[in-house]
Amino acid sequence: MVGIMNKNKREEGEDRINELTDDVLCHILSFLTTKEATVTSLLSRRWSLLYSMLPSLHIHCSNSKPIIQHYSDVDIFVAKHTPQNITAFHLHCDTPDDCCAHYADEWVSAVVAKKVQNIDISFCYSDEIMLYFNTLFTSSTLVTLNITGSFNLHIPSSVHLPNLNTLNLRVHSCSPISNLCKLISESPALKQFYHRPNCFGSHLDEMKIVLNSGQIQVFYSNWLCNLFIESDGDYDFISDVLALRTWPKIVRVKAYVTVHFEATSFVDRILGGLRNVERLYMKYFRERVMPSHSLPQFNNLVELRLVLRRNDSLFDQFPTKCPKLKVLEFNIMDDLCCITYQFNVRDAVTQNDLSVVRFQPRFPQAPTLPL
Repeated sequence: MVGIMNKNKREEGEDRINELTDDVLCHILSFLTTKEATVTSLLSRRWSLLYSMLPSLHIHCSNSKPIIQHYSDVDIFVAKHTPQNITAFHLHCDTPDDCCAHYADEWVSAVVAKKVQNIDISFCYSDEIMLYFNTLFTSSTLVTLNITGSFNLHIPSSVHLPNLNTLNLRVHSCSPISNLCKLISESPALKQFYHRPNCFGSHLDEMKIVLNSGQIQVFYSNWLCNLFIESDGDYDFISDVLALRTWPKIVRVKAYVTVHFEATSFVDRILGGLRNVERLYMKYFRERVMPSHSLPQFNNLVELRLVLRRNDSLFDQFPTKCPKLKVLEFNIMDDLCCITYQFNVRDAVTQNDLSVVRFQPRFPQAPTLPL
């Protein structure tokens, strides 16, 4: 008798999954790709339309399962989804050809019409392909946008993303580059921006922008140097950074420059671009310490902190170019890992205060974005 009861309980337990609510089942299906979720419609009548209730779309295209075999009509597929809005759209293509090129813009347009909030697109296209997303850059609901691939991304002249919070672009290039500035300025809610041109030879290969309530931070990086610029939130210099690589209009900021290798012309260009800043921190360990840089006039500089080798001629050159200088700090480091000598001059006081101290890096960490 007990054995029969246990058997009945096991039989009843076999169908417990169908006792779950639609919301719970949809949550389970959300961990699958859209194709895998669609296959569950064959299980029973109960499951036939569950996939159409999912709030997100996950499309994965590979060599073995090209997208063209599964989704010939994008609009019809999206139209089957009963939720009014789509929260997330993921489109990943691992094929080296352009099998998704004919569908990408259609997919994006369809989910934008469904008021999508998060988009993640990743392609393996070559740099000869230019991708256009005609409706993407005017979405009023988009919060997060990630685009990755070795292709050229066209940025239209008409851009307005009022709710965009996070923007990550890892593409071969953005074209035209002038519209990249508009992309930032027309995203008033933007808090994090990451851009890395996927091409060889770019002097400033990586750029990150973090906008907090109290600060604006811009970080450039490549194999030659790091450049970190920050300001108070009431001074927005981002448009000047993106529009002109010489940055002559950037004034009320702190600029941190770390040079990794000897690169005279490149350093001259960086310093020339920062000639109007008010605060400059520079860390530079060049092998040749004799005069080799044509320093510009820093007419607005009030604070200068240098980390250089002991005999570097920049110790003498820099202060003569700063007529408004109030705070000057020399950090002499002959070995990257050893004790340093620190010499401070503040408020035009020229009394020597030479002391042996262990060097404490003053340069801030670069802002990190969720990549």
